[in-house]
Amino acid sequence: MKSIINIFFAVIALFTFNAKAQVEQCQPWHQWQVFKNNFISQDGRVIDLGSEQNITTSEGQSYALFFAVVANDKAMFDLVLNWTQEHLSEGDLSTRLPAWQWGVNKQNVGGILDSNPASDSDLWIAYSLSQAARLWSDRRYSILAAVLAQRIMREETAYISGLGLSLLPAPAGFEFENARVKLNPSYSPLFIYQQFKKLYPHSPWHQLHEGSAKLILDTATEGVSPDWVMYDANNGFYYDRKTSDIGSYNAIRVYLWASMMANDAPYKKELLAQFNPFIKTINERGYVPLNTFAKSGKSEKTGPLGFNSALLPLLADQGNESLIMAIKQKLMVDKSFTQTRYYDSVLNLFSTSTLNKRFSITADGTLQPMWSIECP
Repeated sequence: MKSIINIFFAVIALFTFNAKAQVEQCQPWHQWQVFKNNFISQDGRVIDLGSEQNITTSEGQSYALFFAVVANDKAMFDLVLNWTQEHLSEGDLSTRLPAWQWGVNKQNVGGILDSNPASDSDLWIAYSLSQAARLWSDRRYSILAAVLAQRIMREETAYISGLGLSLLPAPAGFEFENARVKLNPSYSPLFIYQQFKKLYPHSPWHQLHEGSAKLILDTATEGVSPDWVMYDANNGFYYDRKTSDIGSYNAIRVYLWASMMANDAPYKKELLAQFNPFIKTINERGYVPLNTFAKSGKSEKTGPLGFNSALLPLLADQGNESLIMAIKQKLMVDKSFTQTRYYDSVLNLFSTSTLNKRFSITADGTLQPMWSIECP
């Protein structure tokens, strides 16, 4: 009889917790508001505070577009999109992929600092547009997403012998003599390729998905991902003097993107298994390291709060509640980074909204914000 009563109260507690979580998920997203207040100008420019020339990157613009969709914030979505188009794409995203970096000089005049596009940012912009089109029933977004996806495929991919169709980090600067290329595993959220495979079935997105999965898995054989890696058909993946095996500010996103994938998405199980040694290291240390080394699996130093936040969803997949609570307490004690450090804030927004189920991503890459399926 006692066990039945205990089960009854456990079920009630679980129901109450889930109901409370759903209410919180349907409330305005406070963390997004904090980010907007501190990092986004009134005309839609995401600013890396404290950086030389107060730079804006296409990366920052692309992430803000995604967060705006998750927050059901169409007004900010349009502001960020318009600024991106006007200042990074010479007024037309359909004819020019956005420049990577924009900044303000000593005369307080703004302009493009690096015109080479960044392919990961372009993917996120196209993906956010495609999801906004469906969720907000806006055909303009759909058309622009399709055009961008086509340009990415045409201008930022290459067929690499032994690896297959692969995403280049940019249209220029990453292909070298003797068929050598420099690649970045964190540039390829696999769920975006899955969604584009569904939306644009006549383009080779499935091939890009498979080549990118191989890149991520084969460069993390010791459990950790590198920031950058070299590749050629004779040597496979390798490192040299200019491209070491260190994993840090780029690689941290590889684990984050993996944790955002649906459990039944292709390669999710393989990725979790591959990163298990890194998870064990974090469990042993009680924090996320700043640097890892792909060839040995070793790590060093203590990562910033954003790194610790970024690994929360992956730690949750492994069920380490005590470490999750410890990291959450650190994040609650020091919230100053959410007002001053752009990149840490981005990692935190991605991870906490994933962990708190403010959105989900299906196996085919479809974004499902909580506001679109469960909120009144």
